[in-house]
Amino acid sequence: MRIYLTLAISLLALGNLDAQSILPSITVKNFSGKIIVSWRNQYPLEVKVINVQRSFDSLKNFSTIGSVLNPQNEENGFVDEAPPYNKMYYRVFISFEGGDYIFSESARPVKELPPPQPLYTQESVVDPFKKADLVKQPLKEPSKKNDEPPAEDKKAGVMKNPKDKKAVVPARDKNAKQPGTKKNKTVPSTETTDGTENKTSPEETTGEGSGYPSKRIYTSRDYNVVINLPHADNRRYSIRFFDEENKFLFELNRVRENYLIIEKVNFLHAGWFYFELFENGKMIEKNKLFIPKEGRN
Repeated sequence: MRIYLTLAISLLALGNLDAQSILPSITVKNFSGKIIVSWRNQYPLEVKVINVQRSFDSLKNFSTIGSVLNPQNEENGFVDEAPPYNKMYYRVFISFEGGDYIFSESARPVKELPPPQPLYTQESVVDPFKKADLVKQPLKEPSKKNDEPPAEDKKAGVMKNPKDKKAVVPARDKNAKQPGTKKNKTVPSTETTDGTENKTSPEETTGEGSGYPSKRIYTSRDYNVVINLPHADNRRYSIRFFDEENKFLFELNRVRENYLIIEKVNFLHAGWFYFELFENGKMIEKNKLFIPKEGRN
């Protein structure tokens, strides 16, 4: 079970409050085998979500390992209790009010050395029968071997591999099946060209663009939400998501990647969700998707 700590608790333990980087830069330190990712938030915009990600590569294959409870705190951080490798790359995904988002630069942990030992003094009595003063002999400070590896900060850039676009906590159950509709109809399974499976219900929604299921926004085998928008880098796409009661959830104001995965944890609960897809401010599709409950067969 992962432990989420606020920045104040983490950094008070380390005594390094002044060493934090300001977003989008981050500070990554290895403290006794635990990796601590910390930062300071000075954005004027309201920050909605901050997810921490890690990878063996500095530019691709990042996966989300957790998120902070209060992303708007000025000082914040995350503790990776048991990393598979102590020199992995870390970065954060930052989502703002209004739908904008960015990735921080990737960084490797820098080993945090324990605080230096205080200088001790050794007292020896010269002659107990003479009222001589005690001779204080300072001991030499033990030598410290500095095996602190250099921090390698590399830009996280736009990734080309579709697997690199994961922006939220990984799904736990990849074998969950979608429950049937109210009419107990069998749920058909369709596999797309990108290898993801779109499990849908035969019901269709009214909207513009295409029938249900959407060919642009749909669920994968593990029920994460896939956004497949060819030429998104030179077109202005935006997406608004709603729950089954048509209550607004969040918006991606400017989608720049052709292929993006939004993990289902961002939708807060299972059920039907509606979306509106816009191109240059004009709605080109209105459709829906279904996310089942965790562990349901």
